[in-house]
Amino acid sequence: MDVYDLTIIGGGSAGLVLAVAGAKLGKKTALVEKHRIGGDCLWTGCVPSKALLKAAKVANYIRNAEKYGIGVQGNAPDWQRVMDYVRGTQHVIEEEHDNPERFREMGVDVIFGDGHFEASDTFVVADAESGETRTLESKKFVISTGSRPVAPPIPGLDACDYLDSETVWELEEFPNRLLVIGAGPIGIELGQAFHRLGADVTIAQRSGRILTKEDTDVSEEMLRYLREEGITIRINTQIAQVVQHQKSTNVTFSNSENETTEERFDKILIAAGRAPNVERLGLDKIGVQVGSRGIEVNNKLQTSVRNIYAAGDVIGHYLFTHVAAFQAQLLLRNIFFPLSNTINYSVVPWTTFCDPEVARCGLTEAEAREKYGDVDVFTLDQHDVDRAVAEGETHGFSKVIASRWTGKILGVHLVGANAGEVVHEYVLAMQQGIPLRKLSGMIHVYPTFSSSVWRVAGKWFSESTLIQTLRKLLP
Repeated sequence: MDVYDLTIIGGGSAGLVLAVAGAKLGKKTALVEKHRIGGDCLWTGCVPSKALLKAAKVANYIRNAEKYGIGVQGNAPDWQRVMDYVRGTQHVIEEEHDNPERFREMGVDVIFGDGHFEASDTFVVADAESGETRTLESKKFVISTGSRPVAPPIPGLDACDYLDSETVWELEEFPNRLLVIGAGPIGIELGQAFHRLGADVTIAQRSGRILTKEDTDVSEEMLRYLREEGITIRINTQIAQVVQHQKSTNVTFSNSENETTEERFDKILIAAGRAPNVERLGLDKIGVQVGSRGIEVNNKLQTSVRNIYAAGDVIGHYLFTHVAAFQAQLLLRNIFFPLSNTINYSVVPWTTFCDPEVARCGLTEAEAREKYGDVDVFTLDQHDVDRAVAEGETHGFSKVIASRWTGKILGVHLVGANAGEVVHEYVLAMQQGIPLRKLSGMIHVYPTFSSSVWRVAGKWFSESTLIQTLRKLLP
């Protein structure tokens, strides 16, 4: 039996942060991973999707090069070479950051294989490298096994050779006609990427708008932009049936009036939800509670079993790599140091890396009005950002919701080039309680996309409720 201070089950973002920390603190640490170090982010999520999006953006630049006065005789994108680029980026990150030998050199016992709990302090794993069954006894456990894509209950889908966010990276032949089911971040990102690489893309969404976790203004603008780009987006649409043929699939759509139409596609990509990876871990055997969203934890990320914690997608709170790393940092303090801390999700940013990018932090306008009543809303069109004009990237806007009297930032919604970078200044301000009036006093480099923050903050002095009220009161 091997005895450890900390055993981590799952080698994704949270698991790797904790493994490095455990080793650096001199704790005997084990990391158990079923397949490959790096998790969903490296192999099927963040890294390959962003590499694919970059290739698609380059293809789009070439297609529209005349806009910049440049004549280009470009060839059609080569899918195999695009995928070579995607896999190359994964290889670099694996070798430099997520190589198991790197963690072993730090002192982490990296074990590949399936495993399950025998008791609250005992995990049994079939070591795939040695062929042995190993019993790990540990003072503390962290479960960070992630999540996986799930398919909706569509008649005929089980018999269909469909793709999802994991299997799409194994695609050998580029589909000329692609149906994407689901218009959340994954569906929008991959749908736009395939469209720009040459596919005829249709995105089907069951509800009445895309990107449903975003502010309504953001959803509506992105719907318009993507349709203008040439992507077919069906909202309020159900998939009534799919029928697989030898080289294509017939899809029957049903709208809100129960009218049906049929179309044929080369491939279907499912992007309609995820489920936590909790099966076969033996959690019921040791009393770890699992709900509909995943493993249930308290505000210290502790499960119903005192010495077992959980983090990342498997607990169902904000399925983002950066949130998993944030949770791991909290667990580091709670496991190894006295005076444990509670998790605070009040300032959680995220970005959908379509083009233009969509970034958010805090409340939507509707949420802010429901919680606070009247609020101030400041907007800035991307046409008013000189850097955006210079680069021909004028799609988008900034929308900031703030408290009426103090200018406290309650929510930020950005659509535009580099929105995922620009949002962090707002995140810092929200985290530290810095109001808009103070942001307006910060010098911003000109011309940058971040100068939009200065422009929005400056609106507080002309459009805020406080300033408007003072103008009425003063002679």
